[in-house]
Amino acid sequence: MSRAPHLSIVIPCYNYARFLPDCLNSVLQQVNPPDFEVVIVDDGSTDGTGEVLDAIRDPRVRIVRHARNRGHVVTINEALPLARGAIVARIDPDDRYHPEFMATVCARLAANPSASLVYGNATIIDAHGRPTGHASVRPHEGDFTGSEYVGLLERNYICAPTVAARREAWMDALPVPQGLAFNDWYFTLMAARRGPFCYVDRTLADYRMHGANHHTTVSRNRSEERSVLWLLDRMFEQAESDPALERAKTQARRQVYGGHYLDFAD
Repeated sequence: MSRAPHLSIVIPCYNYARFLPDCLNSVLQQVNPPDFEVVIVDDGSTDGTGEVLDAIRDPRVRIVRHARNRGHVVTINEALPLARGAIVARIDPDDRYHPEFMATVCARLAANPSASLVYGNATIIDAHGRPTGHASVRPHEGDFTGSEYVGLLERNYICAPTVAARREAWMDALPVPQGLAFNDWYFTLMAARRGPFCYVDRTLADYRMHGANHHTTVSRNRSEERSVLWLLDRMFEQAESDPALERAKTQARRQVYGGHYLDFAD
């Protein structure tokens, strides 16, 4: 495509061949989508991911392949700058969108030009794609537009596959620091420092929980705990440009750290 699309979907891949077709179908079969592209970076997969990607014939899909596995931080730092859309969304290959994800997030950001990011609700599904529950408690009573920064410091309640943000919000947060066990909470915190978010009180995506997913892995090996504390320390060491936001953050410090230590105990 010679012309930049309105929306870019970024998919970092590593050894999720069994789930990737479900994810791709959810992207390519959207209802009333805007002009969009899909950027896939295969991080040296050793399962059947290569064969799944070889079978794609859709001209909207661009594929980058790593000869060897380089890790999720390197992959996402490479993949996001390749996205050309004014709006960018990132989804893992074991998750999937609901049919009106693209139309919903683009319309909401168009209606709220001051907002940098939009998100919604997610359903938890199992390895077979069967619904098993909700990804998180709904953070607001109905649709909401406003600051989410302090609330997000207290808890990572935004489910990653429901998120879309303006391209500059992603670019300003790059690069993701090496050694971080996750990037979803990092990106939403960095974007929340920029300005308001839009919350859409509807289900936009499915989040798959299974024995090999990334969140399960980092929880078990405790790299998530180290990364959470590192990121909180970084946020509290840096002063916010908005004095009111800085005061609110400082006042919430004890509650923020205390809440996370309780989560670690659970």
